[in-house]
Amino acid sequence: MVKPMSLEENKAIVRHYQEIYNSNNLDQLTEVLSESLLTPKIMAGVPTGIEGAKAAHQIMLAGFPDYRTVIEDLVAEGDKVVARITMSGMNTGTFMGIPPTGKFISFTGVYIVRIEHGKIVEHWGEEDGVSLLQQLGVLQL
Repeated sequence: MVKPMSLEENKAIVRHYQEIYNSNNLDQLTEVLSESLLTPKIMAGVPTGIEGAKAAHQIMLAGFPDYRTVIEDLVAEGDKVVARITMSGMNTGTFMGIPPTGKFISFTGVYIVRIEHGKIVEHWGEEDGVSLLQQLGVLQL
């Protein structure tokens, strides 16, 4: 029988996952993501799984080359970890068809992952896309 990971070990996996993205070392994602990763809430038009995770990050980098995510809080229970995050960057490239604005953006989100045998096997995320579009000046409310 495989010993379950501790809550602190699961949190460490999520921290490492975020470090991989922030350093743009996407080839290292296999260290923390399962080959059968489920990503039901990924960006529209992006495939699921590890390739989709890489593609979504590349879309963000195209528009925000200095894109970075900061983990504000981590909460773990059982095999799940919840991260409250702040994402930011300077919009100097085209982002999803939106021309560069030169504006610095900062928006928040939350993601939940399920960890099995030391790897993330499921990832659900919700980001404040309305705030992002408002900051870029393409959505007025």
